[in-house]
Amino acid sequence: MAFKDIVVHQGEDAHADRRMVVGLNLAKQFDAHLTGVYVLSYPTVPGFVQTELPSEIIEQRYAEIRAAGEEARKQFDAAVAREGVPGEFRIMEGDTADAVALCGRYSDLLVVGQPDPDHPAPTDGLAEDLLLASGRPILVVPYAGDQSHMGKRVMVAWSATRESTRAVHDSMAMLKQAEEVVVFSVNPEDKDHIAGADICTHLARHGVNATPRHIVAPDMRVGDSILSAIADNGIDLLVMGGYGHSRLRELAFGGATRAIMQSMTCPVMMSH
Repeated sequence: MAFKDIVVHQGEDAHADRRMVVGLNLAKQFDAHLTGVYVLSYPTVPGFVQTELPSEIIEQRYAEIRAAGEEARKQFDAAVAREGVPGEFRIMEGDTADAVALCGRYSDLLVVGQPDPDHPAPTDGLAEDLLLASGRPILVVPYAGDQSHMGKRVMVAWSATRESTRAVHDSMAMLKQAEEVVVFSVNPEDKDHIAGADICTHLARHGVNATPRHIVAPDMRVGDSILSAIADNGIDLLVMGGYGHSRLRELAFGGATRAIMQSMTCPVMMSH
């Protein structure tokens, strides 16, 4: 499946510009339509506080929030016009995850950002929420690093689960255009079979030349093994399934999804 409809989350956080650049590059690469989504985050003011605040102050704050959205619209419109990309900008209200997920259901890919611990934002949990709620693959853009060569050297984190199968299918357009694809397995259960060989055969039938690799490191966390392999192989895009276990279990006991989300060194395309 080609990417013909891409949604990029825009907002007041420190790294909206990074997501915009990635969204523009993907739209040009796949001749796609780009939709920017900006959700107005009105502050929640308790009733007893509202009675103490002049209505003019509350209205002024609301006007500032709306003005910030309109300024983001101007920047988006200028960027798509400059790059020759068809696009539209939507200013929405309500819960950010609900609004972006709704737009995502009419798209092929959602571009969101990795939370930055040095610049906390109200939307820091958005990537995880969209992964579970949108029904679409998400591309998480790191808050640091260079994404200008994204998609040339791709690694698929393969575990033969429903989630990783979904991720391979959803990323097929990227895999077909990659210069190198590595299928990486951690602690494969079948010791008598080459880990990842079957999915590499399937990819070959789609014109993707992929190389299977694996590691046996039972004392090392899966997420750490993946991050290490990304560095060792010069990977600029990771494809993986997200939340093979419940989010509550990963929160309590740790898991590959959360480890990658927190420590990613390259963009990550995730499907659930």
